[in-house]
Amino acid sequence: MGNTGSKENIISEEALNEYVELTYLNKVEICQIYKRLDDLEPGILKQNLHYRFSVKQINKILPQIHCNPFCDVIYRVFSSKQDGHLSFEDTLDLCSAFSMNCPQSVRAAWAFEIFEIDPSGADNIAPQEFTQLLSKMSDFAHTFQFKIN
Repeated sequence: MGNTGSKENIISEEALNEYVELTYLNKVEICQIYKRLDDLEPGILKQNLHYRFSVKQINKILPQIHCNPFCDVIYRVFSSKQDGHLSFEDTLDLCSAFSMNCPQSVRAAWAFEIFEIDPSGADNIAPQEFTQLLSKMSDFAHTFQFKIN
């Protein structure tokens, strides 16, 4: 993994390159996310890269999301199993969508998913969803992107 701060190749170079291709994150950011998750439960990702962390655990490594007025909905949208837990790849997807490098068009698509508070399958936002959105909107613009440090 080169100069990522790790002495062990936890993520193969091939997998790391694939994550770079599939996200708007760079290798350093991906390794930082891995390390933060690994620090929550040391060694678990080495045993099972698909391990699912609780939202409470994710809040510890991504306080930017925890402070977002849409945090519950964000976690639901990015949880691949919609089980209140996120895997390493779910967390990469979340961080990628909120990264400074994510194009506006991609960010807008994710925002629409987040705004669809009641995922009833309709292709529009219901009036009650719109009302709920407006009540939370004042903080949303400031919390829809962050930088991984």
